[in-house]
Amino acid sequence: MCLEQHILPECYGDTLLVKILVPPQKRYNHKKSCNNVLKTMREKFANKAAFGIIDDDKKTTKFDDFSLLKKHNERLSIYKHKDKSHYIVKISKALEDFILKNAEMCHIDLSEFNVSSDLKALKKRIKHANSLQDSDLKRLFVAIKLNTNSDFYKLMQWIELFKNNPYNLNFESL
Repeated sequence: MCLEQHILPECYGDTLLVKILVPPQKRYNHKKSCNNVLKTMREKFANKAAFGIIDDDKKTTKFDDFSLLKKHNERLSIYKHKDKSHYIVKISKALEDFILKNAEMCHIDLSEFNVSSDLKALKKRIKHANSLQDSDLKRLFVAIKLNTNSDFYKLMQWIELFKNNPYNLNFESL
């Protein structure tokens, strides 16, 4: 069963990150906002498993049906719907902050990847549709993903776990 369309990254940067962490056979189901991720889960995947990836930088509506399943750290948490096989990963506070903190944690010099360490400049770069083809960001994401202590690595594990068994996740292995 191909579950790539059941994985719903919120923005262009999140979509690129997910593509680098767990390369799809076809494509993931990119959405343009947190609320669109939740709406798609409720409407299109009402009776199917779904896995959303959102930033925690904006208010989302109707998140009351989800409860915290596991908090990896202050930057990465996973929530589960109370009745469905719907999962939401929250990246705190926003993807650009997540990238900068993980690069720092992994002792990666962003200048080696032609990526600015300025939060505003990085935000502008990853919020643009062109970020999906940004080879420098791709190389950076791969470098961070390879560090088993990074949040990128943990997120990769969660996505793979969902793809392997979406209706019966082994919560202990999260």
